[in-house]
Amino acid sequence: MTIVALETSSRPPSIAVRSAERTLALTLEEGRRHASDLLGTLESLLAELDESASSIKVVIVGTGPGSYTGLRVGIATALGLTRGSGAKLQALPSFEALALAHLKEGECGTVLLDARSRQLYGARYERTAEGVRTLLAPMVCDASDWRAALPATDCIVCDEASANAAELSEDERALLRTCTGPRAQHLLPLGIARLEATGPLNPAEVQPLYLRPFAANVRKR
Repeated sequence: MTIVALETSSRPPSIAVRSAERTLALTLEEGRRHASDLLGTLESLLAELDESASSIKVVIVGTGPGSYTGLRVGIATALGLTRGSGAKLQALPSFEALALAHLKEGECGTVLLDARSRQLYGARYERTAEGVRTLLAPMVCDASDWRAALPATDCIVCDEASANAAELSEDERALLRTCTGPRAQHLLPLGIARLEATGPLNPAEVQPLYLRPFAANVRKR
Protein backbone atom coordinates (compact mmCIF):
# COMPACT_ATOMS: atom_id res chain seq x y z
CA MET A 1 0.00 0.00 0.00
CA THR A 2 1.36 3.41 -0.99
CA ILE A 3 0.64 6.47 1.15
CA VAL A 4 1.33 10.03 -0.02
CA ALA A 5 1.60 13.17 2.13
CA LEU A 6 1.61 16.72 0.70
CA GLU A 7 2.63 19.76 2.73
CA THR A 8 2.33 23.05 0.85
CA SER A 9 1.45 25.62 3.52
CA SER A 10 4.95 27.11 3.46
CA ARG A 11 7.76 27.59 0.99
CA PRO A 12 9.26 25.34 -0.14
CA PRO A 13 6.61 22.60 -0.23
CA SER A 14 7.40 18.95 0.49
CA ILE A 15 6.18 15.47 -0.38
CA ALA A 16 6.56 12.15 1.46
CA VAL A 17 5.73 8.69 0.13
CA ARG A 18 5.55 5.46 2.13
CA SER A 19 5.45 2.05 0.52
CA ALA A 20 5.79 -1.11 2.65
CA GLU A 21 8.60 -0.33 5.10
CA ARG A 22 10.23 2.46 3.08
CA THR A 23 9.52 6.18 3.33
CA LEU A 24 10.99 8.74 0.95
CA ALA A 25 10.62 12.49 1.43
CA LEU A 26 11.67 15.43 -0.67
CA THR A 27 11.53 19.19 -0.19
CA LEU A 28 11.07 20.95 -3.49
CA GLU A 29 13.31 23.75 -4.65
CA GLU A 30 12.27 27.29 -3.76
CA GLY A 31 9.80 28.60 -6.32
CA ARG A 32 8.55 25.15 -7.38
CA ARG A 33 5.07 25.13 -5.91
CA HIS A 34 2.74 24.54 -8.84
CA ALA A 35 0.64 21.39 -9.18
CA SER A 36 2.85 20.23 -12.05
CA ASP A 37 5.92 20.51 -9.80
CA LEU A 38 4.26 18.47 -7.06
CA LEU A 39 3.09 15.78 -9.46
CA GLY A 40 6.48 15.56 -11.17
CA THR A 41 8.22 15.14 -7.83
CA LEU A 42 5.67 12.55 -6.73
CA GLU A 43 6.22 10.60 -9.92
CA SER A 44 9.97 10.53 -9.26
CA LEU A 45 9.51 9.32 -5.67
CA LEU A 46 7.08 6.61 -6.79
CA ALA A 47 9.53 5.42 -9.43
CA GLU A 48 12.30 5.21 -6.84
CA LEU A 49 10.03 2.96 -4.78
CA ASP A 50 9.11 0.89 -7.86
CA GLU A 51 5.50 2.04 -7.52
CA SER A 52 3.05 3.89 -9.75
CA ALA A 53 0.17 6.28 -9.19
CA SER A 54 -2.25 3.35 -9.36
CA SER A 55 -0.75 1.95 -6.13
CA ILE A 56 -1.70 5.04 -4.08
CA LYS A 57 -4.25 4.06 -1.42
CA VAL A 58 -4.08 7.03 0.99
CA VAL A 59 -3.47 10.74 0.41
CA ILE A 60 -2.76 13.07 3.34
CA VAL A 61 -2.61 16.85 3.00
CA GLY A 62 -1.75 19.70 5.35
CA THR A 63 -4.46 22.36 5.65
CA GLY A 64 -2.37 25.20 7.06
CA PRO A 65 -2.51 27.88 8.18
CA GLY A 66 0.03 29.39 5.83
CA SER A 67 0.34 30.49 2.23
CA TYR A 68 -3.10 30.85 0.65
CA THR A 69 -1.77 29.95 -2.80
CA GLY A 70 0.23 27.01 -1.47
CA LEU A 71 -2.77 25.61 0.38
CA ARG A 72 -5.01 25.88 -2.68
CA VAL A 73 -2.45 24.06 -4.82
CA GLY A 74 -1.78 21.34 -2.26
CA ILE A 75 -5.42 20.59 -1.51
CA ALA A 76 -6.39 20.65 -5.19
CA THR A 77 -3.54 18.24 -5.95
CA ALA A 78 -4.60 15.92 -3.11
CA LEU A 79 -8.20 15.91 -4.31
CA GLY A 80 -7.07 15.18 -7.86
CA LEU A 81 -4.97 12.24 -6.69
CA THR A 82 -7.86 10.72 -4.75
CA ARG A 83 -10.20 11.09 -7.71
CA GLY A 84 -7.68 9.51 -10.05
CA SER A 85 -6.69 6.60 -7.82
CA GLY A 86 -9.72 6.08 -5.59
CA ALA A 87 -7.44 6.58 -2.58
CA LYS A 88 -8.69 7.43 0.90
CA LEU A 89 -8.27 11.06 1.95
CA GLN A 90 -7.17 12.55 5.24
CA ALA A 91 -6.19 16.12 6.20
CA LEU A 92 -4.92 17.91 9.29
CA PRO A 93 -3.47 21.27 10.32
CA SER A 94 0.12 21.75 9.21
CA PHE A 95 1.05 23.05 12.67
CA GLU A 96 0.64 19.52 14.02
CA ALA A 97 3.60 18.44 11.88
CA LEU A 98 5.70 21.19 13.48
CA ALA A 99 4.70 20.03 16.96
CA LEU A 100 5.61 16.43 16.14
CA ALA A 101 8.99 17.45 14.75
CA HIS A 102 10.08 19.93 17.40
CA LEU A 103 8.51 18.90 20.72
CA LYS A 104 9.74 16.02 22.86
CA GLU A 105 7.33 13.50 24.32
CA GLY A 106 5.53 15.05 27.29
CA GLU A 107 6.30 18.63 26.27
CA CYS A 108 3.74 21.32 25.51
CA GLY A 109 4.49 24.10 23.07
CA THR A 110 3.13 27.13 21.25
CA VAL A 111 3.48 27.22 17.46
CA LEU A 112 3.59 30.68 15.87
CA LEU A 113 3.63 31.88 12.27
CA ASP A 114 3.80 35.42 10.93
CA ALA A 115 0.42 36.13 9.29
CA ARG A 116 1.55 39.58 8.11
CA SER A 117 -0.47 42.75 8.66
CA ARG A 118 0.70 42.74 12.30
CA GLN A 119 -1.00 39.44 13.02
CA LEU A 120 0.13 35.96 13.97
CA TYR A 121 -1.23 32.47 13.46
CA GLY A 122 -0.83 30.36 16.57
CA ALA A 123 -1.79 27.09 18.26
CA ARG A 124 -0.78 25.00 21.27
CA TYR A 125 0.03 21.29 21.35
CA GLU A 126 1.21 18.53 23.62
CA ARG A 127 3.59 15.90 22.25
CA THR A 128 2.37 12.46 23.34
CA ALA A 129 3.57 8.89 22.89
CA GLU A 130 0.89 8.49 20.22
CA GLY A 131 1.67 11.72 18.39
CA VAL A 132 0.25 15.18 19.06
CA ARG A 133 -2.69 16.41 21.15
CA THR A 134 -4.28 19.78 20.35
CA LEU A 135 -4.57 22.09 23.35
CA LEU A 136 -5.63 25.19 21.42
CA ALA A 137 -6.59 24.88 17.76
CA PRO A 138 -5.00 27.19 15.15
CA MET A 139 -6.19 30.79 15.43
CA VAL A 140 -5.24 34.25 14.27
CA CYS A 141 -4.49 37.05 16.73
CA ASP A 142 -2.87 40.48 16.80
CA ALA A 143 0.89 40.37 17.13
CA SER A 144 0.66 42.82 20.03
CA ASP A 145 -1.46 40.58 22.26
CA TRP A 146 -0.74 36.98 21.20
CA ARG A 147 0.46 36.15 24.73
CA ALA A 148 -3.05 36.61 26.12
CA ALA A 149 -4.49 34.14 23.63
CA LEU A 150 -1.57 31.72 23.55
CA PRO A 151 0.38 31.51 26.81
CA ALA A 152 3.93 30.43 26.05
CA THR A 153 5.51 29.34 29.32
CA ASP A 154 7.21 26.30 27.79
CA CYS A 155 8.42 25.77 24.21
CA ILE A 156 7.87 28.18 21.32
CA VAL A 157 8.12 26.73 17.82
CA CYS A 158 8.51 29.18 14.92
CA ASP A 159 10.89 30.54 12.31
CA GLU A 160 13.02 33.64 12.80
CA ALA A 161 10.65 35.92 10.88
CA SER A 162 7.76 34.87 13.11
CA ALA A 163 9.88 35.30 16.23
CA ASN A 164 10.59 38.87 15.15
CA ALA A 165 6.92 39.52 14.34
CA ALA A 166 5.98 38.25 17.80
CA GLU A 167 8.62 40.49 19.36
CA LEU A 168 9.88 37.68 21.56
CA SER A 169 11.61 38.79 24.73
CA GLU A 170 15.02 37.49 25.74
CA ASP A 171 13.37 35.03 28.13
CA GLU A 172 10.96 33.86 25.42
CA ARG A 173 13.81 33.38 22.96
CA ALA A 174 15.37 30.99 25.47
CA LEU A 175 12.29 28.79 24.89
CA LEU A 176 12.52 29.01 21.11
CA ARG A 177 12.77 25.94 18.87
CA THR A 178 13.60 27.46 15.51
CA CYS A 179 12.01 25.72 12.54
CA THR A 180 11.90 26.17 8.77
CA GLY A 181 8.29 25.13 8.23
CA PRO A 182 6.19 21.95 8.42
CA ARG A 183 7.35 18.97 6.38
CA ALA A 184 5.42 16.15 4.74
CA GLN A 185 7.45 13.39 6.45
CA HIS A 186 6.09 14.56 9.82
CA LEU A 187 2.56 15.01 8.49
CA LEU A 188 2.50 11.45 7.16
CA PRO A 189 2.46 9.45 10.46
CA LEU A 190 -0.05 11.87 11.97
CA GLY A 191 -2.34 11.45 8.99
CA ILE A 192 -2.12 7.66 9.18
CA ALA A 193 -3.02 7.75 12.88
CA ARG A 194 -5.95 10.10 12.18
CA LEU A 195 -7.19 7.85 9.40
CA GLU A 196 -7.07 4.81 11.68
CA ALA A 197 -8.88 6.70 14.46
CA THR A 198 -11.60 8.50 12.50
CA GLY A 199 -11.64 7.03 9.00
CA PRO A 200 -11.29 8.85 5.67
CA LEU A 201 -12.68 12.29 4.91
CA ASN A 202 -15.13 13.26 2.24
CA PRO A 203 -13.43 15.63 -0.24
CA ALA A 204 -15.95 18.36 0.69
CA GLU A 205 -14.67 18.22 4.29
CA VAL A 206 -11.12 19.20 3.32
CA GLN A 207 -10.85 22.98 3.53
CA PRO A 208 -7.80 25.23 3.96
CA LEU A 209 -7.35 26.99 7.29
CA TYR A 210 -7.35 30.55 6.01
CA LEU A 211 -8.54 31.89 9.41
CA ARG A 212 -9.05 35.39 8.01
CA PRO A 213 -10.19 37.03 4.77
CA PHE A 214 -7.68 37.30 1.95
CA ALA A 215 -5.97 40.69 1.80
CA ALA A 216 -4.33 41.51 -1.52
CA ASN A 217 -1.14 43.52 -1.57
CA VAL A 218 -1.53 46.75 -3.51
CA ARG A 219 1.58 48.02 -5.27
CA LYS A 220 2.42 51.66 -4.74
CA ARG A 221 3.05 53.71 -7.88
